[in-house]
Amino acid sequence: MTLPDLPIDVGRIERDLTELARLTEPDRPYTRQAFTKLDREARELVAGWMREAGLDVHIDAAGNTIGRRSGRTDGPVMALGSHTDTVQAGGRFDGIAGVVAAVEVARALEQAGVVTEHPLEIINFNCEEPSVTGMTPVGSRAMSGHLDLSKLETAHDPEGRTLAEAIDFLGGNHTRLTELIRKPGDVHGYLELHIEQGLVLERAGCPVGVVTHIAGPIRGTITVTGRADHAGATLMDERQDALCGAAEVILALERAAKDPSLKDTVATIGTAHISPGMVNIIPGRVDLQMEVRSIRQEEKERVRGLFEAACEAIARERGLRIDVQWLVDEPPVTVPQEMQALVQEAAKELGIQTVSLPSRAMHDASWMAMIAPVAMVFVPSKDGLSHTPDEWTDFADVAAGARVLGRALLKLDAKE
Repeated sequence: MTLPDLPIDVGRIERDLTELARLTEPDRPYTRQAFTKLDREARELVAGWMREAGLDVHIDAAGNTIGRRSGRTDGPVMALGSHTDTVQAGGRFDGIAGVVAAVEVARALEQAGVVTEHPLEIINFNCEEPSVTGMTPVGSRAMSGHLDLSKLETAHDPEGRTLAEAIDFLGGNHTRLTELIRKPGDVHGYLELHIEQGLVLERAGCPVGVVTHIAGPIRGTITVTGRADHAGATLMDERQDALCGAAEVILALERAAKDPSLKDTVATIGTAHISPGMVNIIPGRVDLQMEVRSIRQEEKERVRGLFEAACEAIARERGLRIDVQWLVDEPPVTVPQEMQALVQEAAKELGIQTVSLPSRAMHDASWMAMIAPVAMVFVPSKDGLSHTPDEWTDFADVAAGARVLGRALLKLDAKE
């Protein structure tokens, strides 16, 4: 069967990305966090584009915006998606390029008069990035049946609005969250275009990446407790300085992640709070937040073991108490070979070069993988930058990725 080369329009892609970029806090581009008025405005804009593309649009109980296109049958749906919320002072492509590309594929299908066998859903997932409520992700986690419903009333934003109220603010209905859960077999396949957020594609001079794995993070907290004391009157060998101990803890995590036995693991300590935090008082307590990411679960466990042993040694040598708590452990995802092949074959048929590579960040695809076969199409990030206003991907590269996304979708449609 000969598949059409869908009429992807780079001009429309540029227009859509530019319009969404305008929806930001003016003094902090590009900031459009989930559950804010700007987030709702962006979601309404995308919903309008979906309707123009001939999709039937609704908002599900979790606040996901879904545009549906009928197929010849009412069987399992195919889905394309990503998210339009951002981190604080983030970029204008992370997640957003995936939603814009998905909508453009729907437009191109309508323009070409293509009717698929399976129904198609374009999904703008709710809250993929860290949000004002402290919960993430929400939409894809809820759809896959992994949202902790106990957080609905306990997670809240700085103004006291609960997660339940935030979901309802976007048009969701927190009382009906269990009704939206998709089961294995409900989704024929899920495809997501995303910027790489790294340097592999740019260095290879390659416009499209085929994702092989999606990393899963393990996150936790570290509390280093010493003894607050007078900074002038306490001699150096009499101190139990929590901050000096915390400095060693930070380096210990770095060393653990650089262990020669590891290939695909990174580790970060991203926040530190020093108490009491005065120049003339020896710090008595330091609280740290950390994460370890890998595409291999066994490598995360290796880092955990090395790090915990190092913390025990630091505590013993310095006379400190070091408490390590692991709070979240998300499993990494292996993209099915047959789904990788769909993307590779689609690109080859279009004459577009590809490189296979892992995703070292989590995506909505990570949660959709729990209920359906998934694939991801990566497009290059200039200088590897992301989560910064300097994040950039050429519009032509987004269009090339959208062409591959559309063709892979048609190949998925033909797959039993």
